[in-house]
Amino acid sequence: MNQQKLWILFFGRLDDEKWFGLILQVLKLFIKNHGGIPFQFYVFGKWKYEKELLDLWQNYNCIHFFGRQSLETIKKYQDNCNFCLMPSTFLETFGLTALNSLAMWIPVIWFAKWGLTQFIPNKYDISQAKWIDDTDKLYNKLLEIIKAFNEWKIKPDLEKKKAITTAKNFTIEKRFENIQPIIGKPKKILLVSDFKSKLWWIETYLYDVSDILTSKWYEVKIFGTNIPWWKIWKYLKYFGLCLAIFNRVDAIRLKKEIRTFMPKVVRYNSTLRWLGRFPIKITKDENIKKLMMYHDLGYFHPYPSQVTQEDMVLTPLTLRNFIKSANTKNPLKICAVICKYRSVTLLRKRLIKTIDLHLVPSQFMEKIVSESYRLPDKKVKTLSHFIQK
Repeated sequence: MNQQKLWILFFGRLDDEKWFGLILQVLKLFIKNHGGIPFQFYVFGKWKYEKELLDLWQNYNCIHFFGRQSLETIKKYQDNCNFCLMPSTFLETFGLTALNSLAMWIPVIWFAKWGLTQFIPNKYDISQAKWIDDTDKLYNKLLEIIKAFNEWKIKPDLEKKKAITTAKNFTIEKRFENIQPIIGKPKKILLVSDFKSKLWWIETYLYDVSDILTSKWYEVKIFGTNIPWWKIWKYLKYFGLCLAIFNRVDAIRLKKEIRTFMPKVVRYNSTLRWLGRFPIKITKDENIKKLMMYHDLGYFHPYPSQVTQEDMVLTPLTLRNFIKSANTKNPLKICAVICKYRSVTLLRKRLIKTIDLHLVPSQFMEKIVSESYRLPDKKVKTLSHFIQK
C-alpha cells in the first residue's frame, strides 16, 4: 500500500477510557498487513500509552507526536487534517472533543452513539461496520475511507463544509440563546463547582461559561475549592466522594458567599467529587433560582468510566439497581459500591428537594436523570455544551 496524503488527528488523553489502546492495535495491524501506516497521524495528548506511541514514532515518520498542547496550538494544524478520531470506551455524555474538531472543519470518525450521535454521519460511523471485533471495525472503516479518499469519492473541501455547518449549531451565541430564557435578564449569577482550579475540561468549561455570561452583562462569581498541586487530584478522585458526605465547611463558606454576593441564580457545575450535599442544602430556603448541570454519569452509576451502553445505567436509583449495575461478585467491591450508593443517595435527596431545574448536555440523558430521581419531565432540560475557543 502506497503512502497516502491523508492526515488524521487525535487530541485527548492517551488512556483506556479514550480507547487509545485500540488505536495502537489498529496502527500495528496496518504495519503487519501493509508494511506501514497509510496516513499521517498527528497526536496531541499524554498519559498511559505515551511510551508505546513513542516507540512507534521512532520507527515510522508518519506518526507525529506533540504531547499535551493547548487547543490554540492544535488549531495550527487544522488546515491539513482530513479527519479526527474521537475514541471513547465509555458513554460520552456530549462529546466536546468531537465538537471542537468539527469547529476546526475536521469531520469525526468513531461510534455514533449517545452524546456523539449528532456529530458523526453514517459513513464515518464505526458502528455501521459489519465486523464484530472493534479493532477490525476501526481498521476496515479506515481502509474504506482511505480507498474512498484516494478515488475522490470523499471530497475534503465538501466534508470540511459539512463539519463546520454542524458546529455552527453549538456556537457561544446559540448556547446563550438557549440559557437566557432559563436565567432571565442580566443579574448576579454564582457558579458553584467542586473545584475552581483548571484541572480538567469540567473546570475549564466553568470559566468559559463565566466569560460568556460576563460578556452579556451578567455579574458572575465562581465558588469552589482551589487545588494548588495537580497530583492531589488522583487522591481526591478516590476519597473526595467519601469526604463529601461530611463537607459542612464548604457549606458554611457558600452560605457566606451568598450573603455577601446576593446572587439571583446559583448554578451548580459539579458537586459529586468534593462539595457533596450540604452546600446544596443551605440554598434550599434561599429566594434564588437553583440549577444543576450533570456532566457525567457518576451520580447514577458506581463506575461511570465503565458504562459502554445506555442500558447499563439502571433506573430508578435504588440499592438493588446500583449493586446490579456494578456487575461484580467481589465482596470488597460490593461494599465499596454500597458506600458510594449511600453518598449519591444523600446527594440525590438534596438535589430533588433543592434544585429548580436539572440540566443535561445531551437529550438521551433526560431520561436517565428523570427516571433515576423520579422527576417530572419538565424539571429536566437539555442544555448543550458549546465550542471552546
